[in-house]
Amino acid sequence: MTTKKLSDLIQEEVKNKSETVSETEQVPTVPSNRSRMTKAQLDELITQLNQALQQEKQQVGTLQNQVKTLETEIKDERELNSRLQNELKAVEDYQSQLNEQKQLVEKLYTQLQQKEELAMELAEKNELIASLQAKLQKTNPLDSVASSKELVVQETALTRQARELEPFTAPVSTNKPLTNEDIGWFD
Repeated sequence: MTTKKLSDLIQEEVKNKSETVSETEQVPTVPSNRSRMTKAQLDELITQLNQALQQEKQQVGTLQNQVKTLETEIKDERELNSRLQNELKAVEDYQSQLNEQKQLVEKLYTQLQQKEELAMELAEKNELIASLQAKLQKTNPLDSVASSKELVVQETALTRQARELEPFTAPVSTNKPLTNEDIGWFD
């Protein structure tokens, strides 16, 4: 479908209006022999032509007002279209930012789960070390000096891991004081 210019549409509308007006109204007919017309007939003919001219001017004025109204509406529609396109672009930008944030949250959640698992493993290993130290203290202290050195090396590695994971563990509150046996000191 071809698009027409506004001026072409207006001209067609005026043409259609003038055709319908000419069909509905009786435009005075001019006799072919003007020399035989009387002055009264000429005055009547001039009056009829003036009336027809006034009606055409009114119709032209009405059509011009309609054209102005339509031009204003077109301008408003274009502005609305432009504003909506800008808003659509902003929404698309926000959507992409939201998707990026969702991916980041998923990544951080996965990392947090891994750290929690490591913290649980570390806690289990610390309990195992404490139970082994308790058993070691119950057995002969001289026989276990070599194995306690190995445990100390393992304990320092585990202690380092515990420090790294410390921000992710819940604080443990103990109300009883630590004894030398709890600490693992012996004389």
